[in-house]
This record gives sequence, C-alpha cells and structure tokens, in this order.
Amino acid sequence: LGIILALVVVSLGAYTRLTHAGLGCPDWPGCYGFIDVPETAEKIAVAEKAFPERPVEPQKAWNEMIHRYFAGALGLLVLALFILTVKYRNENAPVKLAGFLLLLVTFQAALGMWTVTMMLMPIIVMAHLLGGFTTLCLLYLIYLRTSRFRIASGDYSLRSKIPLAFVAIIVLTVQIALGGW
Repeated sequence: LGIILALVVVSLGAYTRLTHAGLGCPDWPGCYGFIDVPETAEKIAVAEKAFPERPVEPQKAWNEMIHRYFAGALGLLVLALFILTVKYRNENAPVKLAGFLLLLVTFQAALGMWTVTMMLMPIIVMAHLLGGFTTLCLLYLIYLRTSRFRIASGDYSLRSKIPLAFVAIIVLTVQIALGGW
C-alpha cells in the first residue's frame, strides 16, 4: 500500500507541476487559510482579502491540495509502518530503515512547505522531487527486506553488472534532477 501511495504522491506532484499549480495555494498546510479550497463567493472574498497578491484559482488549488492530502496520508502510513516495525521487532524488521524513512518523509513535508513559501525555488523543487523518489525506493527496499520471496543469496550471476547498474542509477538520478530543476 505504501509503495502504491508513494507512486501516486510522486505522480500527483508531477501533475501539480505540469498544470502550473505549485502555487495554487499560497500558504501551507492549508489553502488561503482554509483546510480545503475556498469555492463559495464568501470564502473566495475572505481568501482574496487575506492574500491580495494571489487570486483564487480553485482548479489549481485543488490540484495542489489533493497532492497534499495524499502526501499526508503517506506520512501517516509511514509513521504507522515505523511504529509497527518497532513494536514487532524481529530479525527481518528493518527498524533503522523505517526510522530513516520516517525522518525522510518528515523532511519531505518541510520541503513541501518551502516549495510554496519560497515561491517554487528550483533547488527546493528538485530536492522535493528527489525526496519523493527516494521515499518510493525506501518503501520498496523495506518490502524486499520483509518479503518471503527472496532471491537466493548464492546467486552471483548479476555481480558483474553492479558497476553498470550503479552508473545507470547515477545517470537516471541526474536526469530526474535536471527535469525537476
């Protein structure tokens, strides 16, 4: 569930960026001071009075808020994963990995806030994107570490490919970072 939710959050983040909705809500974690998007004439008037430099665009605001809602759900799921990992600690429980993931997701929330409050500064947006992919990868790694279906440890046929895979990961990461920039 965490892997699927992380993939949805990364995709929604990309969609938010592609629809130019990154500043659809000028504040964080709410939207124009509300928990959801102001859509009634009364709420829009209040929002535009509070943020006169940012007119309310409900469609863009919803794009951003939906991303935030899913990211919040992912954060709660990662917290639950960490708590369960600590509670049911055994030889397969990756407690340190789950703890690092929780710290990363917390930092991701801060990056999400800075993305808005620092007006889409490219370095912040890029770090937020790379953090999203890292979150997805860590969730998958936790899945692999706790899965019953493992590759036999004696299988060394792929060891010669590790340097090439490492180079491919570096190139892919740079390409994603440049896209985020």
